[in-house]
Amino acid sequence: MNKTDDVMARKVIAELDAGLDKVRPEILQKLHVARERACAHARHKSHAHVGVGHSMALVDKLRQHRVAVLGVVLMMLLFGSLVMWQYTMDDEDDTASVDTELLTGDLPVNAYLDGHLSKWVSNASE
Repeated sequence: MNKTDDVMARKVIAELDAGLDKVRPEILQKLHVARERACAHARHKSHAHVGVGHSMALVDKLRQHRVAVLGVVLMMLLFGSLVMWQYTMDDEDDTASVDTELLTGDLPVNAYLDGHLSKWVSNASE
């Protein structure tokens, strides 16, 4: 601010202060309520920005440590894949039980291989 602006501002302030005595009390009350409302709104806005600031700080931390975050995500994917693989391996173990039943059963292996199972069954029942 230059010197003329400063002088002008002082004159405006003095004029407003002099006219303050002429303002009616109900207008002063309305001005007071409006000021309180504006201050409350400003406080609310500043608290909202604090929450945004915290989340932005978290995003910034994740950006700084992106290699570690990527490593953790990859380890979780690897662990999940291992669990899924182990789960599917338990379900595919049916071939061993079929082989065991075939080898310990009364029917010869050829009965299953040549497709004439009914012939083997009828011969075995006679």
